[in-house]
Amino acid sequence: MKYLITLCLAVVMTAGLTAQTEKPAYCEEGPSTYGSVAAIPGGSTAPPLPRFSTTPTKEYKIQVAILRYTDPAEYPFHPKLVARYRPCEEVWVIESRESFSNKADAVALQNELKKLGYEGAYLTELLGYQ
Repeated sequence: MKYLITLCLAVVMTAGLTAQTEKPAYCEEGPSTYGSVAAIPGGSTAPPLPRFSTTPTKEYKIQVAILRYTDPAEYPFHPKLVARYRPCEEVWVIESRESFSNKADAVALQNELKKLGYEGAYLTELLGYQ
């Protein structure tokens, strides 16, 4: 019985990890520039990415950790944080749930998280499109 439970647990854990180990095609051979056509493994090509008439706007997130070989579901992170999987790098990024267009608001959350024990919390920049 103990062997059967261990075997079932191993199968469930392996099934969960399989979804995380599969990488999107763009991880292998992405386009060199936006809008160019990328080769997809197997010989076909991906269509160019769509374009929109938006304006790039600088935004900020607060990142507190990067996890490799660790399931973030095993840790009770603060509710203002999310764990986002990056399949190409095979890591989990623990970052603020919200992005901030106002840097002062981002710094305020960064300071709050540092006071709560996330001493390595730092700002990351990203571009939002409006």
